[in-house]
Amino acid sequence: MKIVSWPPTDKEKTILLVKKIPNGILKTMYFWAYDETLGQALIVCDGDVSFRLTDLVDLLILDRENLEALAQNQIRSTEKYEDIAKSWTAVVVVVLHISKKGFGSYKDKMDGSGGSRGS
Repeated sequence: MKIVSWPPTDKEKTILLVKKIPNGILKTMYFWAYDETLGQALIVCDGDVSFRLTDLVDLLILDRENLEALAQNQIRSTEKYEDIAKSWTAVVVVVLHISKKGFGSYKDKMDGSGGSRGS
């Protein structure tokens, strides 16, 4: 066995964290759009306030009021990235549904779908 060691690097990696989105603030939203250069959703609100969601999972941290505001507004995108932008709105709908009714409603849909069940 050979042990290999190397000197530590002086380079740092910056990890962007999602800026906390206060409850209900998206009521003042002007628009939201898919930014294809960064692969993120940009939300622009009143008073030069803006937020970026870096991943679809970031939608899980939003409260119900903010999710409803996103659901009521169509996401903007270029035609080339329209399908990706629509995936953001689809996840908003799912997270909002879970927020209102919980995960149990999905179990009910799966049981009634006629899909195969394991033995």
